[in-house]
Amino acid sequence: MNQVEEAMTDEDLNASGESITDDEFNDEDEVVIAELDDNELSALEQMQAKIESLQAELDETKAKLAEKDDEVLRVVAEGMNLQKRLQRDLDNTRKFANDKIIKAMIPVMDSFDKALEVINDDNCEVSTEAMIEGTQNTQKIFAKVLQDNGIEIIDPVGETFDPEQHEAMSMVPSPDHEKNTIVNVFQKGYLLNGRVVRAAMVVVAQ
Repeated sequence: MNQVEEAMTDEDLNASGESITDDEFNDEDEVVIAELDDNELSALEQMQAKIESLQAELDETKAKLAEKDDEVLRVVAEGMNLQKRLQRDLDNTRKFANDKIIKAMIPVMDSFDKALEVINDDNCEVSTEAMIEGTQNTQKIFAKVLQDNGIEIIDPVGETFDPEQHEAMSMVPSPDHEKNTIVNVFQKGYLLNGRVVRAAMVVVAQ
């Protein structure tokens, strides 16, 4: 090494950029940080606080959405359970809708059973009058059952023909009746709460 090289100090080397020690690098970092502390640290702290605030809001929003999802699932589950209960009630209503009329018709069946017991008993003598009376009583019981359940019998002899309730099977001359008067009934009709279930089959005067 010549005298010129020996004369170069560490400061000259540092200035030339050829050699920088770790201690010198740390000193420069401290200078930068010091400058930030004075000029920009407040802004950085505000940005950091804003980031933390936004993160907190995001976490809160996620939590609320999770709660809403749970609530929606609960509502859907309750709706499905309600639908199942309503369907079950509807099925039971359809299945047992005739419960009232069936119970009312049981005495009619009992009356028929008693009549058949008498007929099949060889030791029991039954007059024609008794049989007629028993049949009439059974018919009255049955008619009462129909009436109590909103069923009305259409027996329109002597009434004017009504195509809404009567079905003309034939027309006959009848000097004793006005035109379109029902003179005979082949088969009675029935109304259910005012609606025709079966029209009466009739003979009409022409």
